[in-house]
Amino acid sequence: MFRFFGQPKFDLDPKHQDPIGYELFIREWRDGQWLLPENFSALSVAIIEPLLVQTIAAMPSKVQMLSFNLEQDQFIDPAFLAMVLRVEQHASIRLFIELTERLAPGVHEDQLVQAAKRFADHDLLVCIDDVGTGQNTPEMVVRMNDSVAEYKFALQNFRPFAAIAELAPELDMWYAMAQKEHKMLAIEGIETPEELALIRRQYPCDVVQGYLLGKPALI
Repeated sequence: MFRFFGQPKFDLDPKHQDPIGYELFIREWRDGQWLLPENFSALSVAIIEPLLVQTIAAMPSKVQMLSFNLEQDQFIDPAFLAMVLRVEQHASIRLFIELTERLAPGVHEDQLVQAAKRFADHDLLVCIDDVGTGQNTPEMVVRMNDSVAEYKFALQNFRPFAAIAELAPELDMWYAMAQKEHKMLAIEGIETPEELALIRRQYPCDVVQGYLLGKPALI
């Protein structure tokens, strides 16, 4: 059995206490507990589509956005594009398709660029997950830029660090690029009030999430 866990997303206005959205993480009930799937790429449209429909139906009315991950081989598969289009037809929430940074054997960058364009041509929102790490290099992001709505910067991928200031070169680059290219910017992996305060002050982005703000929980 598979279910979605959701981690809340917030904007940076301290007056706003309610989440504006959730990132969905799929989990499998196995050995008496909820665990990561053994192979994310093995998750088919037949598994993900009804979970998305059920999860959207369970969302509070104030929720504006949901994001969910696709592996590279899923991202280039037209069946997943068709699935998102079907789900979008019956949803009032904006769906963001997050392209993970993990390499899928046999998938080439040209295929990812073409797939992102197909999503964008259907007015679907693509987020590049964990920019600057794994396969989601700055060079690939530049190639996909015309088809991308959001960059996501993952602080957790750079831990341990003593302070966010150590990541200034990377954060400065992605923040400036998001501003220049008119992209949404999400910063995730926030774990302390000091980190949140610095982001509010120096990197006022569109979306924040992290264990400080809320851990993934079963929807």
